[in-house]
Amino acid sequence: MKSTITSLAIMGFFLAACNNNKPKPITITSGDGKNKVSVDVNSVAAASNDMQTKMDELKKLTPLTTDQLKAMLPEEIGGMKRSSFNANTAMGFAVAEASYKDSSTGKQINLSIFDCAGEAGAGIYSLSYWTRMNMQSETDNGYQKTIDFNGQKAVESYEKGSDTYELTYVASDRLLVTIKGEKTGLDAVKQVAQSLNLKTN
Repeated sequence: MKSTITSLAIMGFFLAACNNNKPKPITITSGDGKNKVSVDVNSVAAASNDMQTKMDELKKLTPLTTDQLKAMLPEEIGGMKRSSFNANTAMGFAVAEASYKDSSTGKQINLSIFDCAGEAGAGIYSLSYWTRMNMQSETDNGYQKTIDFNGQKAVESYEKGSDTYELTYVASDRLLVTIKGEKTGLDAVKQVAQSLNLKTN
């Protein structure tokens, strides 16, 4: 299901980029009618220059160290202690990830923080954040949509099969943050986002 949505979203994005003079959103529906992606063409076109400017700014920055990123991973989230973590630099960008579990309820929070500084980091920003802006998708197993969160755009998604909500947004103008909550509900995921200390200076 994820691969289908991703393919449709990428197709929609490129259609939008190539047809930015169209006044109405583009909607793409899969052959079986179970997957649907809508792209706000005007918003994508208007944001393209801002995206390039932002990427140029990110390329000039020095990536954070793994110790700096690790310090952003709380020991506890929503009453759940950190069960595992890793922080590393690979392919030119830095990332830190952590999991928080409650074995008695089956609840789990997964947190990932990518530093989008440098050439590779700017690429992550473009691929994993910007290209998902102004798109909405629906299937019989969930949805993905762009929302307003903390005064900026974020991506919210849900999968019924695993009862998982996911929120992706940018913090401190350079950190791509993804919070995935399984059996936690959407409010808990947003509360985690509000509680994080993601200052980079």
